[in-house]
Amino acid sequence: MGRRPEAPVALVTGASRGIGRAVALALGAAGFTLVLGARSLGDLDELVRQIAAAGGNATASALDVRDHLSVEGFVQDALDRFGRVDLLVANAGIGGGDLFASMSQQDVRGLVETNFLGVLRSVQLVLPAMRRQHRGSIVIVASVAGEVALPGSALYAATKAALMRFADGLGREVRADGVRVTAILPGFVRTDMTRGIGLPMPGPEVVARAVLRAYRQGPRRIVVPGFYVVLIWLARAAPWLVDLVGRRILREMAEKTPG
Repeated sequence: MGRRPEAPVALVTGASRGIGRAVALALGAAGFTLVLGARSLGDLDELVRQIAAAGGNATASALDVRDHLSVEGFVQDALDRFGRVDLLVANAGIGGGDLFASMSQQDVRGLVETNFLGVLRSVQLVLPAMRRQHRGSIVIVASVAGEVALPGSALYAATKAALMRFADGLGREVRADGVRVTAILPGFVRTDMTRGIGLPMPGPEVVARAVLRAYRQGPRRIVVPGFYVVLIWLARAAPWLVDLVGRRILREMAEKTPG
């Protein structure tokens, strides 16, 4: 299916599953031309077929955000094909459900390289095109964990907090160029990463809807689901409540540890 001249071009990293997959489906249904990146090309190819069957337009590219050359090739391929990038959804990330003291140096590097530096690489390589266009939207998928860090997610939370500060500062740097930056902070959302957590939670479509809102309206920050705004406020006003939850998590983690 050929690209309509007016169709905005969106790049989505980490698009093969979970939040990234839901975002790709929503953007495809909304008429975007999509360039989807992830390490799992098999899952991406199936997603591209699904989007095409629904009347959308998407291509798949192997992408490892830990590798600068891989990100550079991903962005350049999109520019060579379509000449512009209207939306970047920097979504690629991994979880970190371990106590920091038990993490290996390889675990630490992998988490920081993927969750933080991978986003910086993607944004830095897309920005020149957006500035030339005097238009563009950058959506960074952070996390409520960046506001409320619990045991077992200290480093993960640190990478997400760093993304939030980065989005704040970058938004102020590039707003005069016509580029808008939005940080999306999901709470618990039903994905492979949250499997086994015994809490009711919405599907990743709630984040996909937030991405569309970010593109259309350009707010600096969106928290989803919305009730997490209250929980963030409570955590700031009464940190002892977070401490109580943290102690319970530590007990549960100790009970699950052999020996």
